[in-house]
Amino acid sequence: MSIGLVLLVGLLAVAYDRSEFLFLDEIEIGMTGIGKTIVEDDTISEFAVEVIGIIDRNGDLGDFIAIRVSGAAIGRAGGVAQGMSGSPVYIDGKLIGALSRAGGWSKDLTPIALVTPIEPMLAVLDDAASAFAEPNEAAVLKDLAFVELDSPPSSELLAVLPDALFSYPVTTPLVAHGMSERAREVLMDGFRRPETDLLLIDDILSVPFGPGAVGLSSLGLSLLPASGEGLGGSIDPETLEPGSSIGAAFAVGDMTIGSLGTLTYRDGDALIGYGHRFVNNGPSSFAMTTVSIIDTMKSFEASYKFGTLADTIGTVLEDRYAAIGGRMDVPFDGIDLTLDVVDLDSPRESAYAVELVDEPRMMSELLLSTGFDAIDRTLDRIGQGTVTVTYVVDGEGMPKPLARRDTFMSAIDIAVYPPLQLAAIVGSLQYNAFADPEITSIAATIEITDKIQGIWINNLQIDRLTYAAGDTIRFRVSLQTFQGEAFIREGEIRIPQELLTERIELRAYGGPRYLESGETPDVFESLSDLIDAIAGFPSYETLTVELFAVDPFSVKSDALVGITEIEFDFPGFVLYGEREAFAIILPPSNAVTEDEETDW
Repeated sequence: MSIGLVLLVGLLAVAYDRSEFLFLDEIEIGMTGIGKTIVEDDTISEFAVEVIGIIDRNGDLGDFIAIRVSGAAIGRAGGVAQGMSGSPVYIDGKLIGALSRAGGWSKDLTPIALVTPIEPMLAVLDDAASAFAEPNEAAVLKDLAFVELDSPPSSELLAVLPDALFSYPVTTPLVAHGMSERAREVLMDGFRRPETDLLLIDDILSVPFGPGAVGLSSLGLSLLPASGEGLGGSIDPETLEPGSSIGAAFAVGDMTIGSLGTLTYRDGDALIGYGHRFVNNGPSSFAMTTVSIIDTMKSFEASYKFGTLADTIGTVLEDRYAAIGGRMDVPFDGIDLTLDVVDLDSPRESAYAVELVDEPRMMSELLLSTGFDAIDRTLDRIGQGTVTVTYVVDGEGMPKPLARRDTFMSAIDIAVYPPLQLAAIVGSLQYNAFADPEITSIAATIEITDKIQGIWINNLQIDRLTYAAGDTIRFRVSLQTFQGEAFIREGEIRIPQELLTERIELRAYGGPRYLESGETPDVFESLSDLIDAIAGFPSYETLTVELFAVDPFSVKSDALVGITEIEFDFPGFVLYGEREAFAIILPPSNAVTEDEETDW
């Protein structure tokens, strides 16, 4: 790579030349310079750096520049702190890369850091910057053992390996503004669904690639113990410069979830930062935000910047091993989530508006955490109740919106079911086999009472024990309102004339059901079919009385199939329990006449 080579930038849409940077072939041991970062009060501070040498590993993405860091800013921060990743490092006024990892070396008491070279960082937004310079051979640390860890090395480990240079990540810290402690735990650690007989959409539909809610900690992220919510100032994006703080966010609005890092390089509206991956997403569409840093908190485990995500200023378009990159002139276009929560037992009512990143692999965590938070904050309690939810999901790739109503009850935690069902619905759409739904909006209206509004299916009776094909079954369902009145629902179901079976079963149940052993799954031929199925599954407000018959063509003697059913609706109540009644199908000559019917 010649000195005068001009690199033409793709997404940066500008041209820059080598004179702005020092690449690996120009780095020498002992070079000194400065780094820039914010430690407190949104003010960029400088710290001193000295080059120890180059760590040259297989592949261009594995190379680092090892440096000593010192000065008042490092002392004030308690060393290399979380949130410093991306801090630009300069030698003779030229950018060599971004501080990205902390180091430990028994031979030096001065804090050690690793710098991601600028070349792979530029390549994040520049397809032309893919031919990297070879490291200066004289600066390569050939006899140094390099050990990568997930956390700072212990004093015992330093003693055992005195000649090793240890590296550990300067973790990109997550902040979650406007979220309760339980919502934060669900966000990071996922949520284990309680054992229950209530079925959700993902119990019925098989979604082969759905990731489930395992928590963002599975992506190598950590959540700061506190955020500067409401304390930070507004940052003018035009004032952003290398050393300023920037953020990459999963969600912005009434609840904000994102990471804190540092801007390394700016060229007009194009920004590059962090010096390492965020979640290694590749092509991305995260919200790019300004960040207001209040202070840097010293910690025995790892110091961290204490701040808040501020205004959305653009979009993070690339999330790669060496850096994140984005543009301020590309507006963030996320999924509009609205959650309206009403406590029917009090005047409490809340409306939340959040814009979510359209990223299926983390959508479950985002929907669960925001849903839990909206309900918990509105109710200001955790406990029993009944909830009725209406969902509407729409998208540019959807032939029609998906609308669904559900009612759930719980004696333990009523906040569980609305976000679980919402995550199941959205996951089924995003991982469907037919087309990208390109979801643009998700809306849920959630109405909750602390009353347990349940109806127990107490008994099911039929008028006879034997029938012939073509006969009509008269049935009676005995129902018991939870701690209330008992009542009856009666109806009739006709046995199809062409039915070939010797035994039938009538079953009364609430909500959806699993497939029976003699049934085959529904065949969907389009996204439209899937939307209709999700919208059409009965809710727990519905009492279904269904006729089943043994499949005469099955190798299993007890393989049942559903034949026909009728439904009764009980708005605002959950039907629970299940009852069956059995009968024999006789040949027509042996059928029971109406005069021989059994009395109730």
